[in-house]
Amino acid sequence: MNMFLLTYLILCIGHMSFQSENMKWPSAISKVMLMPSLLIYYLTMTTDTGFLTLLIALALLLGTAGDAFLLSGHKGKLFYAGMLCFFVGHLSYITYVVLHLQSWLYFLFAILVLAFPLYKVTLSFFPSKDAHLLSIYAIILCILTAFCASALSLAAMVGALLFATSDYLIAMDVVGKRTFSETAIMGTYTLAQLLLIMGLLSLQGAF
Repeated sequence: MNMFLLTYLILCIGHMSFQSENMKWPSAISKVMLMPSLLIYYLTMTTDTGFLTLLIALALLLGTAGDAFLLSGHKGKLFYAGMLCFFVGHLSYITYVVLHLQSWLYFLFAILVLAFPLYKVTLSFFPSKDAHLLSIYAIILCILTAFCASALSLAAMVGALLFATSDYLIAMDVVGKRTFSETAIMGTYTLAQLLLIMGLLSLQGAF
């Protein structure tokens, strides 16, 4: 196993263990180290160069910034800053996948399949004042998932769906309907990022 992948997995387990024991500083430090370790893994495996590599590096570095901003919780200006970081990161992922698109038919089919769940999700955000922002964010994740499907990358598509799941758990806390454990949020998030990266590496024929 790649040592940097192993490092990422150890950090994932460590972070969730620290979080469950309410060890704030170890939890915070391990959280902001997650995406840099995944980025190093990606850079040791990728066959891409130039702009394509930059897109993935940008997505993961923005994920690092987003993780740091969300250390303060799911309310306030820092939360919105984190949300913006992840939003732009998703756009970077989308741009990468569009450049590897295989079939618009798969994209349209995925959009049709996701349309009703997306409608139900966005409906659950109302009447919160954040509903419109959260809905736009959900649409971007839906588009990312559809493009992963159109690139014929099952791993990346599942990763995008898990990203949507993690962010939906956060959104429920934001709108005040239900608060989920940090373990559930981070478990789906860290697996989502890993599957996205592995899926994108598979598009390159890296393994």
